[in-house]
Amino acid sequence: MGDAALRQIVMLQLLPRRSPGVTSIELRSRLADRGYPMHLRSIQRDLDRLSAQFGFTNDGQTPARWFWPPGSAVLSIPSQDPHSALTWRLIEQYLEPLLPPALKREAAGQFDAAREVLKMASGGRFERLQTRVRLLSRSLPLTPPDISPSVAEDVYTALLNGQQLRVRYRARGASEAKDFRVHPLGLVIRDSVYYLVATVNEYDDVIQIALHRIHSSEVLSAQAVESSDFDLDRYITEGGFLYTDGKAIQLVARFHTYTAQHLHESTLALGQTLTDLPDGRVELRAKVLHSQQLEWWLMGFGDKVEVIRPAALRRRLAEQFKTLYQRYQD
Repeated sequence: MGDAALRQIVMLQLLPRRSPGVTSIELRSRLADRGYPMHLRSIQRDLDRLSAQFGFTNDGQTPARWFWPPGSAVLSIPSQDPHSALTWRLIEQYLEPLLPPALKREAAGQFDAAREVLKMASGGRFERLQTRVRLLSRSLPLTPPDISPSVAEDVYTALLNGQQLRVRYRARGASEAKDFRVHPLGLVIRDSVYYLVATVNEYDDVIQIALHRIHSSEVLSAQAVESSDFDLDRYITEGGFLYTDGKAIQLVARFHTYTAQHLHESTLALGQTLTDLPDGRVELRAKVLHSQQLEWWLMGFGDKVEVIRPAALRRRLAEQFKTLYQRYQD
């Protein structure tokens, strides 16, 4: 491959994937840094010729600033092969919700290129695979709540740069929205709902802010105040999303044999025990964190489970089932 071809490949790689782009003078400097000193006029001729072939553009100003337009195919050397294309498709299908809006736009070309590669590869063999792999949640599928695009952009920007946010937020059950200054600590997606983990104003308590309840937002120039010992994974592991009182309990519950089968395969807690009982049921013993999720999980089994201990939990579930019985009697 000649030097001219190599130089043009490098030039294409140096073009940014968004406006405002780069000028021919800036490109000349960057090419020189990579060992390709050129006259400015030669660069301008290459840009005019290559733009017609590859689809990049400029802003029409003087001097013109060149860039790849949004949604344009990615020029990748080496180009995507079926294996890498399948990887990009799985990223788009399952990790796309985690990507900040700016990265989604940046990756759009890779996603488009991956779809084209999979259509043509090996008679559609790889495309067939990506249509036969799915990730499902055990929870009832609900329509995700709408999030303002500008709010999502601000939240990701503040998280990325460690900046404070000013938000107008209406808490669940509240009649009106209020203004808060937020210090972002992390973002968690749970059952299609986006939660910003943060502290508010001057308080140290870590709270969760549902993005769909943020009416408006503004990224502030001030840096967010972050506790040096905060760890998002530890926060989740210790029950941050369990709506818990923080107390560990020794759970003893008796399950219908068929219902208990999944507990042999997917344990509720480390160190749990399962014992076959004379009446055909299976007794579970496990040390777990008490939480609303635990109670909802137990109630979901209906008459296929009986909580023996703790006594307080048994009484609370019994009261709820009694209320349900009376409601359905009426």
